[in-house]
Amino acid sequence: MTLACPKITWPLGETVQIAIQCLCVLSRIDYDLVEATTSRILPKFLTRHQSSRGDLTANYAHEFLSLSLSFHTKTRTLPVHISHLIDSCAQLPPHLSSFSIRASYDGLVASPALTMSHLNKLSRAVRTFITPGQTLDTARQVLAALREIWEHFRDMENVAAADRGRGARKKRRISETSSNAGKADPDVGAVTFMLAARIAMTVLKSLPLHTITEAEQAQVKTTVAESLAGFVREAILAGTGAIISGSSERERDAWAIQVVAAAALRLSYMLQLSGRVRYGHNDQNDLGELAAAGLKVDDCLPEYNVEIVSLTHWALLSVLIGFKAPLSVAT
Repeated sequence: MTLACPKITWPLGETVQIAIQCLCVLSRIDYDLVEATTSRILPKFLTRHQSSRGDLTANYAHEFLSLSLSFHTKTRTLPVHISHLIDSCAQLPPHLSSFSIRASYDGLVASPALTMSHLNKLSRAVRTFITPGQTLDTARQVLAALREIWEHFRDMENVAAADRGRGARKKRRISETSSNAGKADPDVGAVTFMLAARIAMTVLKSLPLHTITEAEQAQVKTTVAESLAGFVREAILAGTGAIISGSSERERDAWAIQVVAAAALRLSYMLQLSGRVRYGHNDQNDLGELAAAGLKVDDCLPEYNVEIVSLTHWALLSVLIGFKAPLSVAT
């Protein structure tokens, strides 16, 4: 006689919970068992946020992140972990619609990898376990990855603006991109930049500059300053242009560009505050224009207005305490 085994169907949430719990067990046994797949696991954590005190899935995700961070601190391979974290931000499903990504925005910001608990652990690990020989390369690696994400968003946004054009320009753009009918929405690119900027900010302001020579410190600060004066400033000014142009005339997606600009403003503000670079006359002019533009419109995102005020306040404070030189390496 053959006994029929009942088919067990696990609820999706419980299945995910068990899977992450198994990953934690394997990580404790030997983290090398899961290291090869970490880059594919971390993006999944961005869609998990702790909606209640009983959300065990998010708790296990936090545990796995801690185990991963612990492994890389012990093996002095933190740059690899940082790279995985930033790459995970760039792996949001490209087919998400504007409605989906905006509806998921708060959840993505509250995901395990971006909670203050994990970011504080990451900050302490960077400050303590990044070696002198890794410091400059880590700064370059993080800024290069963030710049690539910005450039990808800018390209998507330009294509979307052209597709919303008229006449021959529109026809030409449609012809050129007919094979990319499923291209990603700029909103997805904007949220990707925002998420990656939070990781980048945590790493850059925590780099242990006190462990390297003055010459190497100058190199790190110059690298940061060049990025702030380059693609970060470009992202900030794109936000200025979006709110100045007016909703009836602009060809840009105001929500996406403001999300990016707010993230760029916060990155710039926090790096200024950490003493990585100084604020200069040109940047104060940019902020003056931005602050004036923000006061004239009613449709700015709240977080965007907050970052404008924060960075404007820092710029004014910098002038009061004597930071009047152009953006340069801090001494």
